[in-house]
Amino acid sequence: MHQLAINDQVDRQLADEAIRVYADWREESAGVWDAFDRWESSPGADAAIAFAAYRAALDREECAARAYADLLGRVSAGNGADQPRAEVDLPHR
Repeated sequence: MHQLAINDQVDRQLADEAIRVYADWREESAGVWDAFDRWESSPGADAAIAFAAYRAALDREECAARAYADLLGRVSAGNGADQPRAEVDLPHR
């Protein structure tokens, strides 16, 4: 395969990964709002548990945002193909 074809393939793979990581971040971001709504409407006795779930959702969203920022930083620096990809285990709901 000649270099241009390899570069095109790497660019497509990076674009696919960027879309996937962006979607992960958006999903976690929506989860934060859901958790906030549950916390806000929880009765007093359940508020501490709902707040803990909200904090966990914030942590997952931050992790996903960092993974997305890392990938975009590598792509914008022109290092996407030869840098290790961020391996982030995102909890699934």
